[in-house]
Amino acid sequence: MEPGRKIKTGKRSSGFVPVRKEGLKAMKRDGGQRHAMTGVILAGGQNRRMGGQSKALLMYEGATFLARQLEELGSLCAELLVVTQEPLRYESIVHAFSDMFRVRLIPDLQPGRGPLAGFQAAMKAASHEELWIVGCDMPWVDSEAARALSELRRSVGAEAAVARIGGRVHPLHGVYLRSCLPEVERLLAANDLRLMGLLESVALQVADESFLERRGISPGFVRNINNPDEYERLTGKRP
Repeated sequence: MEPGRKIKTGKRSSGFVPVRKEGLKAMKRDGGQRHAMTGVILAGGQNRRMGGQSKALLMYEGATFLARQLEELGSLCAELLVVTQEPLRYESIVHAFSDMFRVRLIPDLQPGRGPLAGFQAAMKAASHEELWIVGCDMPWVDSEAARALSELRRSVGAEAAVARIGGRVHPLHGVYLRSCLPEVERLLAANDLRLMGLLESVALQVADESFLERRGISPGFVRNINNPDEYERLTGKRP
């Protein structure tokens, strides 16, 4: 899903969007079966740079970031997890998708310790060995990019695969095996909360831009919205 692609909104619930034709085509291509993968949305941050407003509930093209992500992750993954300390805040949106996808709200096990703690919670709760993990501030998550990273990871027997775009490695929107959990917990115990620390500790495969280009995948899937100025440039409105 590239920046600028529009999605039509439904009327069942605020922030709900129906499955798009692109998602249906992807599911049909796989015989109507989703992959044995857990899709994870990390929504446990304190949103300080957004003035306390939840990034997951920001609106873009008529839908919340969270709804866009649930739909896109759900087109690929057999299970979805939203990691948050505020389940009531997101319950209505998650419920709107519950008849289409297997989706659960789960808490951080170590609140306030950043995305790495979200990895821990997700890896402990996941029903599948492979996880596709995104941040809730990424409105252009792309199932085709995740599929490509998963295939790349499997082809070399790595524990994780992430993209390198513009010379920068992006831990989020990566795919990880649950076997990374011991390293996640070791880093948390050592108070090393860097996601890059995890990438340095596991068998990693990095996909560069040429790999994505050969598959026709736009690099915009790693873009995130961090603060009110970025959101205003995106939508013309303040959050």
